[in-house]
Amino acid sequence: MKQLARMAVYWPNIDSDILNLCRQCSTCARHQSKPSKAAVHPWMLPEKPWNRLHIDHAINFLGFNGLVVTDAYTKYPCIHAMHPVSVKSTIKLLQEDFAHFVFPHTVVTDCVATFKSDKFQEFCKENGIVHLTGALYHPATNDTTEPLVQTFKQVLKKSDKAPNDALQDFLRNYRCTPLSTGYSPSELLNGRQIRIKIDTLLPSPAHTAQGKQAKEATMSQQSERQLPVTQVAVTYKVSDPCYALYFGPRRDRDPRWVPAIVVKRFGTRSVNVCVVLRGPVWRRHVDQLQRRYVSPDDTESGDIPRLSESREENPSVSEQLLSDTSTAITGQPPTSQNVSLEYGPSHPGRSKRPRKPRKFFCC
Repeated sequence: MKQLARMAVYWPNIDSDILNLCRQCSTCARHQSKPSKAAVHPWMLPEKPWNRLHIDHAINFLGFNGLVVTDAYTKYPCIHAMHPVSVKSTIKLLQEDFAHFVFPHTVVTDCVATFKSDKFQEFCKENGIVHLTGALYHPATNDTTEPLVQTFKQVLKKSDKAPNDALQDFLRNYRCTPLSTGYSPSELLNGRQIRIKIDTLLPSPAHTAQGKQAKEATMSQQSERQLPVTQVAVTYKVSDPCYALYFGPRRDRDPRWVPAIVVKRFGTRSVNVCVVLRGPVWRRHVDQLQRRYVSPDDTESGDIPRLSESREENPSVSEQLLSDTSTAITGQPPTSQNVSLEYGPSHPGRSKRPRKPRKFFCC
């Protein structure tokens, strides 16, 4: 129009006048071409998995209606069949996903009536979810879900199975397929790779470890049968100080090692120990004993164990055992004064009061 006008006429501001005339034409405005597409503004990457979800509906595709949910961080898909497409069924399916993966911080949807309803807005408000929407009939705004919807539709077209079976196969394989980051959606969201049919071609790590442990156990049992019995590393002699493991009625609530002294040996692995401070005599295995190292300051007379009643029957053996235990504790042999004061006739184990004979009465 500008070139044709210049061929015949001219007036000042001819170009701007022609341009304004064309802009004000309503017929040209109704039939003009679409403008060039603006650059797609990418969504900000969420801080953690299941923080922002993109939700969309796949309506009446090969007789299938579905709710498509995609995590923006992991690209983990959740697709649910729904009949019919309503606000109530949408909220029910979302509650199932939120029960598995907790409530997200933000959901992104388009401006259809299902997501703009008061009931859906109330559901988001009650659960602390920020609801964001894009322009109507502009799928590029929800660019996280649209590629999944297109891929899902192609799978349903190519599959010979029923729509529900084809859907489960698609979700199972999509969730374990590595992304450009090298990790699958399942690894990014759940921290582990899910198992599918292709994993049957690979050895199971659990079965491999179990077989290795069984092989090692068998080899160790065979080696124990062939090798001779090993000698005891620690041996205990009579009057050796030690710690004995407590196995009393309160052993579950009060487990401890009790200081004791060896008073008798039974072979190389079993001994009798007497608890210090005039305690009882216990039978213990060498696995239930520990070495006890005494210092010269441990000179209390209470450390000398109480002997059994056989001391009265065989005083020579008792005195020898007392001498050995005292030497092991104090480092010095006991004096006759200490023995007499602690175990002498002036301090007998039993009372010297004569007992009256028992009286028997006849009926």
